[in-house]
Amino acid sequence: MTVSALNFKPYDRGAMRGFFDLRYYGLTVRGCRLMSGNNGLWIALPQKEAMQDGERKYFDQMYLTAPEMEHVRRMVLADLQAQGHLDHGHRDGGGQGGNHQHHNRPAKQGGGHRTPEGEDVSQYYTQPGDDGIPF
Repeated sequence: MTVSALNFKPYDRGAMRGFFDLRYYGLTVRGCRLMSGNNGLWIALPQKEAMQDGERKYFDQMYLTAPEMEHVRRMVLADLQAQGHLDHGHRDGGGQGGNHQHHNRPAKQGGGHRTPEGEDVSQYYTQPGDDGIPF
């Protein structure tokens, strides 16, 4: 799998649902968080705390474009679902703050991997060992 969640640790407090390491095309990003908000489940990448202009601020340690972040979010949720970490009480609504409507679609028949809302995420799944790395 080109994108997956490793070492998931549940942590159900406030908006946080857990911690995991993100496997991203051969790179492992430690300290990612699974979050829940009004629009459903989303992932937060690690941040670094620093002082700027006398204020405490947080800066992302990794940046992804919005389309790539959505792709990563869907693949991570599919992987966590397959690992049994997501129950049907969690709503996959399309990420943080976006106006996404895909969670309202009826579940398609025949898909093997679905979010708790029934969204078919089979297209984001690969066979074990198919990591997409060309070497």
